[in-house]
Amino acid sequence: MKLALVWVPLSILAAPLPKVDPPAGKRFLVIQPHHDDHTTDYGMGGLIARLTRMGYEGWFIRASNDEKDGAHGYPHNDMINLRESEAASRILGMKGVYSFNWRNDYMDPTPLLELRAQVILLIRKHRPDIVLGHDPWGHYDRNPDHRKVARACADAVWMAGLRNVHPEHFELGLEPWRVPHQFLKARVDYGRGHEANAAVELSEADVQRKMKAYSAHRNVYASPAMAKSVRAQLAAKGLKAPELDGMTDEQAAVRIEEWHMDWVSRQRGQENGVRYAEIYWYINEFAHLPGLESYIQKNAVKR
Repeated sequence: MKLALVWVPLSILAAPLPKVDPPAGKRFLVIQPHHDDHTTDYGMGGLIARLTRMGYEGWFIRASNDEKDGAHGYPHNDMINLRESEAASRILGMKGVYSFNWRNDYMDPTPLLELRAQVILLIRKHRPDIVLGHDPWGHYDRNPDHRKVARACADAVWMAGLRNVHPEHFELGLEPWRVPHQFLKARVDYGRGHEANAAVELSEADVQRKMKAYSAHRNVYASPAMAKSVRAQLAAKGLKAPELDGMTDEQAAVRIEEWHMDWVSRQRGQENGVRYAEIYWYINEFAHLPGLESYIQKNAVKR
């Protein structure tokens, strides 16, 4: 007897995720290791654009100095990537960027206590309604900086609300603050992927801003060599992309990156019954009380 093996995309098999609307609020913090982590294809740029469109004030925390990201040598990469992270943040409507400047890819020996203390200080300063970061409980992330900062962020979100933690902050006029909502992301393209529990719908304008913010990182994306390679591969097959006609390789690279960001936003949307989306592990204000959360989901009604 022969067995027929049929490959079916997981996106077809998987049920759509529950759609979550960001709650009304005033401020959010994005806590990430690298200059471009708030604009990646696997999440955050679109949600950030939606939050600022809703009137939120947002701040980006960049934990590393990104000295290894780019081809210009350590000092220049650091300076270029900082400028580009600031440009991307402005495109998304954020207020500014904090850089902790821990060494890129050398964060394993960075004291977790110090990194956590920095995040706690900024949580208490800005008192965010939402924190966005990497999922420290995701299946796998091969990037050591991602793992380190995700752990520090998770610890800090909890500990920032405890009065016995860093009482010296009170001398600065800062008080404990419990973050009610978290949106956590992880890569879906290696390891065991990302176990998301919520989809966030995006508007076309959100995706446009996400695309522009992503391509602002010219030091690591939008490589002319990449565009030249794509054109050469198309030419070898007797094909071309008419939209790229008349563009330099750098301009074509930017356009190709924007196509990719539009595609992945549409893909996540198609999987979840909307036009555009991003997916997250969402933790709400009642998640630490599962019995109460379950009761509210079943019984709460609109006033």
